[in-house]
Amino acid sequence: MFRFSFIVLVALTISCNTLNFGEGDLTTDLEFEKAGITKVSDIDATFTLRNGTDKTKKYDFNSGCQVSFLISMNGVNRFKAEESLICTRALTSFELKSQESKTLDLPSFFDVNLERGNYTIKAYLIGYKDEVFAEETFTVN
Repeated sequence: MFRFSFIVLVALTISCNTLNFGEGDLTTDLEFEKAGITKVSDIDATFTLRNGTDKTKKYDFNSGCQVSFLISMNGVNRFKAEESLICTRALTSFELKSQESKTLDLPSFFDVNLERGNYTIKAYLIGYKDEVFAEETFTVN
């Protein structure tokens, strides 16, 4: 999601991962504005998956929540959104056909302050944390 002001375009960060499945690539992008972050709720981010394989990819979830993120500082986990999400108890899923993409908004209602320093944010599909993810760094001043 791009945000424009009347005067300037705020710095936008895009992180791109490519995961090779043998028959093509799944790419993931994490987009958010780095400027002005002082707490978790300031992170307005989207996580996009693109299926560059020649096969349909299906992702199943144990609840209505499908995307989460982890914030760490110097390799130490500081906040894991998945632990604070309130999710419906319905099983959900989605499919990405060949060359399709899907964009998910990261949850952003967490009123958690971040101390000054450099952070890494890892956005991921819940249940696929080490398979379908994107990472980016940001600084809190």
